[in-house]
Amino acid sequence: MFMIYELDVSPNILAQFERLSVEGEKTNMTDLSIIEEQDKIKNIVSYLVDTNSYFYGNIFNHNNPFTIHSDTSSIKKSILLVPIKAKENQKFIVFDQELHREKELSWIYNVFDDKTQEELEKMYYHTSSKSRPFDTPEVIGCIDRPISEYLFQYLPYTRDLYYGLTGWVWDYKPGKALLFPATKLHATGRMTGPKIGCTIQFTEILSNQQILASARNLL
Repeated sequence: MFMIYELDVSPNILAQFERLSVEGEKTNMTDLSIIEEQDKIKNIVSYLVDTNSYFYGNIFNHNNPFTIHSDTSSIKKSILLVPIKAKENQKFIVFDQELHREKELSWIYNVFDDKTQEELEKMYYHTSSKSRPFDTPEVIGCIDRPISEYLFQYLPYTRDLYYGLTGWVWDYKPGKALLFPATKLHATGRMTGPKIGCTIQFTEILSNQQILASARNLL
């Protein structure tokens, strides 16, 4: 049985994330910047989750929604997402479906057919699959029907990209964090303004994680 936890992030911890998101050394791409100062990120995260299995973290700042992806690999087993700044109505979607392979994958289908390979590289999508999760044998749990109108209202891009997917919507709000299995497909909801957050990858599965903040299982 899968578990997905929502953690409470104290104002003090959130302030540390906010400060690093402003003062950290940024790598810039098209409509995206990331901060990869591992020691600083790990230190802040250590107040939320035991970091013995910490693998990698980054603080991201982007203007356009990330497409569907899964961060799973032979090393990465669970993900902590910490919202830092966003519009009040921002959502994050976790799908029921899972990617069963030893390397992460994202799907762009025909969403960026107008982009060159060079442009895709600058957008961080040059290794993405130009198909859908439904068309990917390693994706487990798809259904043979369109995504529900309810779920699609929160998602960007074309409805056909999400064919076969089911899932649920999480309020992307600073002061909360989400800990979920790396196998789970997930995506950014529709955006009406820039979004900042921190993603941390762990080498242990979620059931082996020691959560230090107050938390609740959402499933």
